Parts: sequence; structure tokens; C-alpha cells
Amino acid sequence: MEQAPALNADAQGGGSEPEVPQTTVRAIICVIISVGFFGLCYGYSLPVLSLIMERAQLSETLIGLNTALSSVAVLVFGPFVPRLLGRFGLRAPIFASIILGVAMIPPIAFTEPLYAWFPLRFVLGAVIFTALIAADIWVTQGASARTRGRVVGFYSAAMAGGIVAGPNLISVTGSEGLAPFYCAGGLLAAAIVPMLFAYGPVPSVARSHTPRLHSFVFSVPIAAISVFIFGFMNASLLSLLPIYGLRLGASETRAATLVSLVMGGSVLLQPFIGMVADKMPKSLVLGLLGGLGCGAAVLLPLCFEYTAVAYAALFVLGGSVAGLYAVSLAILGDRFVGGALAAAVTVYTMLTAGGATVGPVLSGAAMDQFRPDGFPASIAFAMLLVPLIGVISWFSGRTARARP
Repeated sequence: MEQAPALNADAQGGGSEPEVPQTTVRAIICVIISVGFFGLCYGYSLPVLSLIMERAQLSETLIGLNTALSSVAVLVFGPFVPRLLGRFGLRAPIFASIILGVAMIPPIAFTEPLYAWFPLRFVLGAVIFTALIAADIWVTQGASARTRGRVVGFYSAAMAGGIVAGPNLISVTGSEGLAPFYCAGGLLAAAIVPMLFAYGPVPSVARSHTPRLHSFVFSVPIAAISVFIFGFMNASLLSLLPIYGLRLGASETRAATLVSLVMGGSVLLQPFIGMVADKMPKSLVLGLLGGLGCGAAVLLPLCFEYTAVAYAALFVLGGSVAGLYAVSLAILGDRFVGGALAAAVTVYTMLTAGGATVGPVLSGAAMDQFRPDGFPASIAFAMLLVPLIGVISWFSGRTARARP
């Protein structure tokens, strides 16, 4: 708790850095469009690579481990990203990350999943998440305090919208041959086009604070667990929900559609969740979302044969998961500004990556051990942690205030 002021020194007026570094509306729009292509590539590549590994007869645990390596890279390199961005700015690392990411696609296409894909996906994860951290900071710092909520909302919707559309491309390309890799590489390469028009001033991060994970966790514990669970859920659902569908007898196309339903809820329910968060305490909204997502996960195996009910449960689950991200980001914006916000965004991304690292591993192991319903059980337990941490932090706060 004592370290929290180190993160929000600027918010307290302790720094001279301006609250909103100069940029242009055009540049922010270009970054948002580019992130939409990132989301499209992410939403397409995770399920299609999982299907390829499934056809190669890899176990669910190995599929989960392979998926998690992208996020492990964020945890390894995340602490160095602010220094990298402080030296080279935001624009150059985004360009370099896209180019290096596209260069990783051919080696993945022409190697065996069991061995070569593990180090390749580690490197791919490092470069892509570096670009996303830079984009997060660009949009969050570039927006004014008056419009930050709306701008970040469009930014989140662009990423989620791309992820929604991604799995649908599997029905066009299939999961065999080189077509999936051409598609993934093309989507990632397309992200560089809008960035060519993002010229002009760029938010400065040269004086950003060093990110301190423990400071963020203890200053806003329910937001910290929420972004961690968001990463857990996002990676698990994208990579293993199609496999869960196949285990229950669904076709490959329908299995991919399950992911689209989850992501559809994550896009369409965000405006409603945002309105609720404006009228209620945000921490309470996070707890309610966790409970709602837990209930939807419990309902899924009970009603999978009833298509409409199962689809509704997945839609609600997707909205609940995306709400954890959006509401936590709003809490972040309420507490931090300037360089402190840049450090907090980096920590935010690392926490999300931490969840994405353990999520596919634990969910895949649960499906292996209790197939196939160990998967929704792991999802329900993860979502239940959000209101549980909220209640614990609330009682801890009351106890601290009651001390003489």
C-alpha cells in the first residue's frame, strides 16, 4: 500500500509532465484501426492454430502450454518495454513489431507444432505485445481527460470487434494447408497500413515511471484481479472453446462459431456495461460481472444441447469477460495520469498477460483431467474469484478504517 503514490505521483501534482501529451485525432484513429487488425489476426490465429495442433494429435495440455508462451514473453520482456519506448518512442516499436511478427509466420507454417512452435510463438508474443503496449499508451495518453473514456471505449471495441470477426474466417480458409498462415500473415501485415498515416506529434513516454506490479495490485486489488482474469478467460476461451465444442460433438465450423458468440457479447454488451458503471460503484460492477460470468459458465454444460440457451450463455459470458477489461480500465483512468498512467498501462498489460499465461494451461489440464466439463468448471472458478477478492478487499478496508 505504501508504494501506491509512486505510480500516481503525477496525479498528485508531483511531476511536471503535462497530463495529455500532444497528438492528433487522425493519429489516434489510425492507431485504433491498426489495433482492429491486431484483434482480427489474434481472433483468427488462436483457434485455427489450436485446430491444427488438435489434428496433429497434441493433447489439450500441450495446446494450452503452446498458447500460453505468447503471454509468457510479455512477463519476461514487459518490465523492459517502458525503457524501450522511452528511448525509441511509440511509433518505431509498433512498426518494428509488425514487421518482425509477419516474419515469424513462415517459420511457423513450415515447422512441426510439437517442437518448433514453442520458441516461435514465444518470440511472436514478445513483439506483438510490445506493439499493443505502445498502442495502449498512445491512445490512453493521447486522449484528453474529457474524452478519454469514449476514446478508450472505441479502442477496446476495435480490438474486440476484430477478435469477433477472426474465427469466422476459418470457414473460408479452413485449417489445412498454407492458407491459414497466408491469412494470418496478411492480417498482421495490414496493421501497418493505417500506421503510415499516423504521422505528426506522438505522446511522450520518456519520463514514464518504472512499473511496480505490487503497487498496482495493492492499490486497486479488484481491478488487478479483474484484468488478470480477463487475460485468463480471453486466452482460454479463444484457444480451447473450439476444442470443447468438438469434444461435445459439434462440427469444426460450429466449434469456431462458439468463439464468435463469446466475442459478440464482448462487443455488443460493452455500452450497456459502461452505462451501469457510470451509475454504480465500479468495484461493485466488477463483482457483479464476475458472478454473472460464473453463472453462465456453470449453465453451459447443462444446456449445450439446447442451442439457443447455450448461445445465450456464451453471449453473456463474453460480455462479462469484456466488462472486466473495460471497467478496470476506467478505474485505471480515474486513478492515474501522465507518466504514471503509462507505467500503470504497462502493469495492466503484464497482469493480463499473466492471466493469459496460466489460463490455457489450467483450463487445458482441467479438460484433460475431467473431460470435457473440466473446461467450463475452470472458467466458472476463475470468474468467481472476482467477487471473492472484492468482498475480501471491502472487509479489509472496513477493518483498516475501524482501527483507532
